Amino acid sequence: MPTQTEDFQKWLTKFQAIQLPYWSDFPDFDIYMEQLVSLVNQYLAPLALDPVTPAMINNYVKHKVMFKPVKKRYQRQHLAAVITLTLLKTVFPLDMIRGGFAGELNALSAQAAYDRFIHNFTTQLQALNLTQAVPLPFTNEFTWEVAVQQTAATTIIYQLISERLMLHAPHTKKGVIVHD
Repeated sequence: MPTQTEDFQKWLTKFQAIQLPYWSDFPDFDIYMEQLVSLVNQYLAPLALDPVTPAMINNYVKHKVMFKPVKKRYQRQHLAAVITLTLLKTVFPLDMIRGGFAGELNALSAQAAYDRFIHNFTTQLQALNLTQAVPLPFTNEFTWEVAVQQTAATTIIYQLISERLMLHAPHTKKGVIVHD
């Protein structure tokens, strides 16, 4: 019978194999809301996040986190925005995400910004190993209590670092980095 460590390692191996779509994987034609929701939920299903709904997408448009569809049709930019939003909102509020999007899209095309994010996400995911995902400095033995505390602490630390970086990142204007 597998141990808890073996079960976790098996899950982590499957988790690391997740491949999120790049821009070129998106349909090269406009889609409707139902198709957008279906595609996003299909792409993100391996991550076991809460499913995206039409109400969520309408909320993103209403709060100007993403732009409106054109004649009720959504484009690749919308798919990229909803996938990125769904991932980021697990740790960041919408206002911060909106600011991050504005900064990224000021410096890069939507395609370049999205593909860079997916590349970074995938690289970090694949670089994990059991001791990195659940560092165990005092023991070589896996325990759920230690794992929960350490991953929660790591999540908080990286969220705080990310927030600081987003709030104080230099803004780009016409290819020139301008510090606030």
